[in-house]
Amino acid sequence: MRKILLIGLPNVGKSTLFDRLITDKVSTGSYPGSSVEVRRGDIKVDGNDVEIIDMPGVCNLFFNEDNERVARNILFDEKPDLVVQVCDTKNLNRSLLLTALLAELNLPLVLAINMVDEAAQKGIKVKRHKLEEMLGIPVVETIASEGVGVATLISALSKGQRPSYPSKLPATLVAAVNDLTGLIGAGALKEQEKSALAVFSLAGDHATSLWAQQKIGLADNENAGHIIKNTTQTFHRPLGLVVSRANDLWAEALYAESVYVTPVSSTPLLNRIGDMALTPITGSIILIALIAMLYFIVGKFAAGFVVDFLLNDFFGALVAPRLKNALEIIPYAFVRDLIVGEYGLYTMAVVPVLGLLLPILTVFFFVFGFIEDSGYIPRLSILLDRTFRKIGLNGKAVLPMVLGFSCVTMATISTRVLDNKRERFIAIFLLSLGIPCSAKLSIILAILAQVSFGGFLVVFGVIFFLTVATGIVLNKMMPLEQSNFIMEIPPIRIPSLKNVLSKTSYRSLLFLQEAVPLFIISALGLFFADKIGLLTIIETLSSPIISGFLGLPPQFAESLIMGFIRGEAGVAVLKKMVDSGMMNHAQLVVAMVVTILFIPCVTNFMLIIKEQGSQKALAIIVSVTTCAIMTGGLLNYLFRWANIAF
Repeated sequence: MRKILLIGLPNVGKSTLFDRLITDKVSTGSYPGSSVEVRRGDIKVDGNDVEIIDMPGVCNLFFNEDNERVARNILFDEKPDLVVQVCDTKNLNRSLLLTALLAELNLPLVLAINMVDEAAQKGIKVKRHKLEEMLGIPVVETIASEGVGVATLISALSKGQRPSYPSKLPATLVAAVNDLTGLIGAGALKEQEKSALAVFSLAGDHATSLWAQQKIGLADNENAGHIIKNTTQTFHRPLGLVVSRANDLWAEALYAESVYVTPVSSTPLLNRIGDMALTPITGSIILIALIAMLYFIVGKFAAGFVVDFLLNDFFGALVAPRLKNALEIIPYAFVRDLIVGEYGLYTMAVVPVLGLLLPILTVFFFVFGFIEDSGYIPRLSILLDRTFRKIGLNGKAVLPMVLGFSCVTMATISTRVLDNKRERFIAIFLLSLGIPCSAKLSIILAILAQVSFGGFLVVFGVIFFLTVATGIVLNKMMPLEQSNFIMEIPPIRIPSLKNVLSKTSYRSLLFLQEAVPLFIISALGLFFADKIGLLTIIETLSSPIISGFLGLPPQFAESLIMGFIRGEAGVAVLKKMVDSGMMNHAQLVVAMVVTILFIPCVTNFMLIIKEQGSQKALAIIVSVTTCAIMTGGLLNYLFRWANIAF
């Protein structure tokens, strides 16, 4: 089966285009020997089955970061029959730098210049036919988000050509490439592969150079070593920079001939808002406004008006009495308790999922989708890049952190986009410590809406302080040069209501599919644990910590147990305790802090083991649990000493 590789810089719409192209058999998995997620799917081209491979964005193939290493392995080991490079038309000059590297491989290439609508808004227009003529390959204009140009691109997949635009590498470097190529023995490698690997041997970082030399069998070749050493000494700067500068000239010449820009007479309002989101002062104000919006829409409207109606008027006053009356025909109290008792299926599964979680989550997903579709999140990455570097990360880590507020498990998987193991460990540690998933967060906002705004600030102020402090400590304990941060900035746009509603419905249905079985299992577990007295034993054993050190009701242990099974299930139990008046506001603040900091759910725990290994996973869980208990206890004693009641 023919193979086609989709490649491109980050945030150029490559994955969206992949979703538009694929018709059957989509599979996702980590590339062997790495944590990089690669998606594969099938498509019909001229009646034949073709596999399309999609991987995370890359900026430069000479580095040895995970994404770049996987891209090289796919190019040289899987030998795709065609490469489709997806470009952001607004920043075509940057994408053309990658095109220059791909041209060195001399593989059949198709250029998909995406987001042409957004480029047009900025007055940028590509002379597509001129670019085709200069490169000697098909160039297709697309708007992947709307499916525009996809049919044309599919037609071009059988017409890929090898780029014909001449290289601009210095003559000395070209001679060195030819000399190295001449040392390579006859074998399975094609001439263009030998030439490309020779370039990597000369211009790659140390690990990449060694990889390339091993590929061409020159790792221990004395003559090859002399060629590389002499060529390096010929230039006054690293050969990687020499190649990059040559590619710059190559890309500039193409860009100058094929792109023209019409000055935009006035900056649209949305562009001004986008610029404001990038500056420290106005960007911080926008961020605070969004957080406040989440608090009032999710915490006040969804959790206040909608949930109150469902819990009290619908499930409480309408459904529950009728259900209990209907169950009176069952002569066995055990069965009735199993359905509508304190730990019954209706009480612990149906009502929490449909009356509490689903309405809050649906509203949260809608608001989050609105923000996501607006193009704001990449700006948040840039705004917080300097702050994130204090905790050993860069602005790219904002993406998994923001995703963590949707699902910490998915956010843990998304840490694979980070450039090295150190950054991934720090990100996973901080996700486990201080980032509540949407289900937990939405109910937490609902509970905190019953407390003063000061209590809200204390809870999230403590969580923020501990998360940042932990990141700083980990950064000091694990010193290492940080990776570069490069991110494309999409324009601020009015979100598509259709896209937002589609994402909201998909995420809500996915939540139901995952949550309902676990809530039923959890409810059954609590029911039988209560019947055999196990809950009483657990509450008694944990009483010195729960009631003594934390100053909370013994039943809080049930919330922690349920929280480990499923995060939102624990918070749902906590909400039930709050509604019954078992805690005052000061206890509520302590309980919220402990709940957020406590160990993640079992699903995420198993994923951490998979991503980091059992030893690191155990270290994370022990550290997070200790931090949760110690922080809760200190707050309990502080509130009592200062007589703080909120």
